[in-house]
Amino acid sequence: MIKTVVFDLDGTLANTLADLAHAMNYALEKQGLRTYPVDDYRHFVGNGIDNLVRVTMADGYTPDGAAVVKADFNAYYADHCKDFTRAYDGVAELLNKLSDDGIATAVISNKPDRFVPEILAALYPEHSFGCTWGQRDGIARKPDPTALCMYLKEYGYDKSEALYVGDSNVDVVFAHNAGLKVCGVSWGFRGAEELREAGADHIVDHADELYKLIKRID
Repeated sequence: MIKTVVFDLDGTLANTLADLAHAMNYALEKQGLRTYPVDDYRHFVGNGIDNLVRVTMADGYTPDGAAVVKADFNAYYADHCKDFTRAYDGVAELLNKLSDDGIATAVISNKPDRFVPEILAALYPEHSFGCTWGQRDGIARKPDPTALCMYLKEYGYDKSEALYVGDSNVDVVFAHNAGLKVCGVSWGFRGAEELREAGADHIVDHADELYKLIKRID
Protein backbone atom coordinates (compact mmCIF):
# COMPACT_ATOMS: atom_id res chain seq x y z
CA MET A 1 0.00 0.00 0.00
CA ILE A 2 1.35 3.40 -0.99
CA LYS A 3 1.52 5.85 1.91
CA THR A 4 3.60 8.58 0.27
CA VAL A 5 4.10 9.79 -3.29
CA VAL A 6 7.25 11.76 -4.06
CA PHE A 7 7.13 13.93 -7.18
CA ASP A 8 9.64 15.51 -9.48
CA LEU A 9 8.73 19.14 -10.24
CA ASP A 10 9.74 20.28 -13.74
CA GLY A 11 7.82 18.33 -16.35
CA THR A 12 5.83 16.42 -13.75
CA LEU A 13 3.89 18.84 -11.54
CA ALA A 14 4.73 22.01 -13.44
CA ASN A 15 5.31 22.94 -17.07
CA THR A 16 8.27 25.22 -16.44
CA LEU A 17 9.95 24.84 -19.82
CA ALA A 18 9.36 28.31 -21.26
CA ASP A 19 10.51 30.15 -18.15
CA LEU A 20 13.64 28.01 -17.87
CA ALA A 21 14.42 28.56 -21.54
CA HIS A 22 13.87 32.32 -21.42
CA ALA A 23 16.06 32.66 -18.32
CA MET A 24 18.92 30.66 -19.79
CA ASN A 25 18.69 32.38 -23.17
CA TYR A 26 18.85 35.73 -21.39
CA ALA A 27 22.00 34.67 -19.55
CA LEU A 28 23.62 33.23 -22.68
CA GLU A 29 22.82 36.25 -24.80
CA LYS A 30 24.41 38.57 -22.23
CA GLN A 31 27.69 36.72 -22.82
CA GLY A 32 27.35 36.75 -26.59
CA LEU A 33 26.65 33.02 -26.75
CA ARG A 34 24.10 31.25 -28.94
CA THR A 35 20.55 30.85 -27.68
CA TYR A 36 18.11 27.99 -28.34
CA PRO A 37 14.44 27.46 -29.20
CA VAL A 38 12.29 26.73 -26.17
CA ASP A 39 11.56 23.18 -27.29
CA ASP A 40 15.28 22.31 -27.31
CA TYR A 41 15.30 22.74 -23.56
CA ARG A 42 13.26 19.55 -23.17
CA HIS A 43 16.55 17.71 -23.56
CA PHE A 44 18.72 20.20 -21.64
CA VAL A 45 16.91 20.40 -18.29
CA GLY A 46 16.59 17.81 -15.56
CA ASN A 47 20.17 17.42 -14.37
CA GLY A 48 20.53 20.61 -12.34
CA ILE A 49 21.53 24.17 -13.13
CA ASP A 50 25.27 23.48 -13.41
CA ASN A 51 24.68 20.88 -16.09
CA LEU A 52 22.21 23.16 -17.88
CA VAL A 53 24.83 25.91 -18.01
CA ARG A 54 27.51 23.52 -19.26
CA VAL A 55 25.33 22.03 -21.99
CA THR A 56 23.97 25.31 -23.32
CA MET A 57 27.34 27.08 -23.27
CA ALA A 58 28.72 24.20 -25.37
CA ASP A 59 32.13 25.05 -26.85
CA GLY A 60 32.02 28.45 -25.19
CA TYR A 61 32.19 26.89 -21.74
CA THR A 62 34.79 28.08 -19.23
CA PRO A 63 34.52 27.82 -15.43
CA ASP A 64 34.60 31.60 -15.00
CA GLY A 65 32.10 32.17 -17.78
CA ALA A 66 29.82 29.49 -16.37
CA ALA A 67 29.75 31.24 -13.00
CA VAL A 68 28.60 34.46 -14.68
CA VAL A 69 25.96 32.68 -16.78
CA LYS A 70 24.65 30.83 -13.73
CA ALA A 71 24.38 34.05 -11.72
CA ASP A 72 22.57 35.83 -14.54
CA PHE A 73 20.21 32.86 -14.96
CA ASN A 74 19.38 32.82 -11.24
CA ALA A 75 18.79 36.57 -11.12
CA TYR A 76 16.48 36.52 -14.15
CA TYR A 77 14.67 33.36 -13.12
CA ALA A 78 14.03 34.75 -9.64
CA ASP A 79 11.92 37.50 -11.21
CA HIS A 80 10.36 35.45 -14.01
CA CYS A 81 9.98 31.86 -12.78
CA LYS A 82 6.20 32.09 -12.88
CA ASP A 83 5.65 34.08 -16.08
CA PHE A 84 4.62 31.11 -18.22
CA THR A 85 4.82 28.22 -15.75
CA ARG A 86 1.57 26.32 -15.41
CA ALA A 87 0.19 23.27 -13.60
CA TYR A 88 -0.50 20.23 -15.75
CA ASP A 89 -4.11 19.25 -16.36
CA GLY A 90 -5.66 17.24 -13.55
CA VAL A 91 -2.71 17.44 -11.16
CA ALA A 92 -4.43 19.75 -8.64
CA GLU A 93 -7.35 17.31 -8.50
CA LEU A 94 -4.93 14.40 -8.09
CA LEU A 95 -3.22 16.10 -5.15
CA ASN A 96 -6.58 16.82 -3.53
CA LYS A 97 -7.59 13.17 -3.82
CA LEU A 98 -4.31 11.97 -2.33
CA SER A 99 -4.72 14.38 0.56
CA ASP A 100 -8.30 13.21 1.17
CA ASP A 101 -7.04 9.61 1.19
CA GLY A 102 -4.35 10.39 3.75
CA ILE A 103 -1.50 9.76 1.29
CA ALA A 104 1.41 12.10 1.96
CA THR A 105 3.09 13.98 -0.88
CA ALA A 106 6.55 15.43 -1.29
CA VAL A 107 8.70 17.00 -4.00
CA ILE A 108 12.37 16.31 -4.70
CA SER A 109 13.81 18.19 -7.68
CA ASN A 110 17.14 19.11 -9.24
CA LYS A 111 15.90 22.70 -9.54
CA PRO A 112 17.75 25.15 -7.26
CA ASP A 113 16.14 24.79 -3.84
CA ARG A 114 15.05 28.42 -3.53
CA PHE A 115 12.60 28.16 -6.43
CA VAL A 116 10.80 24.92 -5.56
CA PRO A 117 8.47 26.08 -2.74
CA GLU A 118 7.76 29.35 -4.53
CA ILE A 119 6.52 27.63 -7.69
CA LEU A 120 4.53 25.05 -5.75
CA ALA A 121 2.85 27.73 -3.65
CA ALA A 122 1.84 29.58 -6.80
CA LEU A 123 0.47 26.54 -8.62
CA TYR A 124 -0.97 24.53 -5.73
CA PRO A 125 -1.72 27.03 -2.95
CA GLU A 126 -4.25 24.78 -1.22
CA HIS A 127 -2.04 21.69 -1.05
CA SER A 128 0.44 20.89 1.71
CA PHE A 129 3.54 18.90 0.74
CA GLY A 130 5.58 17.09 3.37
CA CYS A 131 8.82 18.45 1.94
CA THR A 132 9.72 20.57 -1.07
CA TRP A 133 13.39 19.99 -1.70
CA GLY A 134 15.42 21.26 -4.59
CA GLN A 135 19.14 20.97 -5.20
CA ARG A 136 20.91 21.87 -1.96
CA ASP A 137 24.55 22.41 -1.06
CA GLY A 138 26.17 19.28 0.31
CA ILE A 139 23.54 16.89 -1.06
CA ALA A 140 24.19 15.17 -4.37
CA ARG A 141 21.64 15.81 -7.08
CA LYS A 142 19.50 13.18 -8.75
CA PRO A 143 20.09 10.42 -9.77
CA ASP A 144 22.13 10.02 -6.57
CA PRO A 145 19.52 8.62 -4.13
CA THR A 146 20.66 10.54 -1.03
CA ALA A 147 17.81 13.05 -0.90
CA LEU A 148 15.12 10.42 -1.44
CA CYS A 149 16.57 8.15 1.24
CA MET A 150 16.76 11.13 3.60
CA TYR A 151 13.08 11.89 3.02
CA LEU A 152 11.99 8.30 3.74
CA LYS A 153 14.06 8.15 6.92
CA GLU A 154 13.03 11.59 8.19
CA TYR A 155 9.32 11.00 7.62
CA GLY A 156 9.30 7.34 8.64
CA TYR A 157 8.30 5.55 5.44
CA ASP A 158 9.46 2.18 4.22
CA LYS A 159 10.57 1.93 0.61
CA SER A 160 7.67 -0.39 -0.11
CA GLU A 161 5.25 2.36 0.97
CA ALA A 162 6.60 4.99 -1.41
CA LEU A 163 6.28 5.72 -5.13
CA TYR A 164 8.38 8.22 -7.07
CA VAL A 165 6.80 10.06 -10.01
CA GLY A 166 8.80 11.81 -12.72
CA ASP A 167 9.10 12.50 -16.42
CA SER A 168 12.68 11.59 -17.38
CA ASN A 169 15.30 8.87 -17.36
CA VAL A 170 17.01 10.72 -14.51
CA ASP A 171 13.89 10.21 -12.39
CA VAL A 172 13.75 6.52 -13.20
CA VAL A 173 17.38 5.95 -12.23
CA PHE A 174 16.96 8.12 -9.12
CA ALA A 175 14.05 6.07 -7.79
CA HIS A 176 15.64 2.73 -8.63
CA ASN A 177 18.91 3.80 -6.99
CA ALA A 178 16.90 4.37 -3.80
CA GLY A 179 15.10 1.03 -4.14
CA LEU A 180 11.71 2.54 -5.05
CA LYS A 181 9.26 1.84 -7.82
CA VAL A 182 8.81 4.73 -10.25
CA CYS A 183 5.92 5.88 -12.37
CA GLY A 184 6.78 7.93 -15.43
CA VAL A 185 4.39 10.57 -16.75
CA SER A 186 4.22 10.92 -20.51
CA TRP A 187 2.91 14.49 -20.35
CA GLY A 188 6.31 15.86 -19.31
CA PHE A 189 9.37 17.05 -21.18
CA ARG A 190 10.77 13.70 -22.37
CA GLY A 191 7.84 11.45 -23.29
CA ALA A 192 6.95 7.79 -22.87
CA GLU A 193 9.68 6.31 -25.06
CA GLU A 194 12.52 7.63 -22.89
CA LEU A 195 10.75 6.45 -19.75
CA ARG A 196 10.18 3.01 -21.22
CA GLU A 197 13.80 2.68 -22.32
CA ALA A 198 14.98 3.77 -18.87
CA GLY A 199 12.96 0.98 -17.24
CA ALA A 200 10.09 2.84 -15.59
CA ASP A 201 7.91 0.43 -13.61
CA HIS A 202 4.76 2.21 -14.75
CA ILE A 203 3.94 4.90 -17.32
CA VAL A 204 0.74 6.96 -17.30
CA ASP A 205 -0.71 9.49 -19.71
CA HIS A 206 -3.13 11.35 -17.45
CA ALA A 207 -3.33 12.42 -13.81
CA ASP A 208 -6.46 10.39 -13.16
CA GLU A 209 -4.64 7.32 -14.47
CA LEU A 210 -1.86 7.99 -11.97
CA TYR A 211 -4.37 8.18 -9.12
CA LYS A 212 -5.89 4.81 -10.05
CA LEU A 213 -2.41 3.28 -10.20
CA ILE A 214 -1.47 4.60 -6.77
CA LYS A 215 -4.64 3.19 -5.24
CA ARG A 216 -4.20 -0.29 -6.66
CA ILE A 217 -0.52 -0.80 -5.75
CA ASP A 218 -0.34 -3.24 -2.83
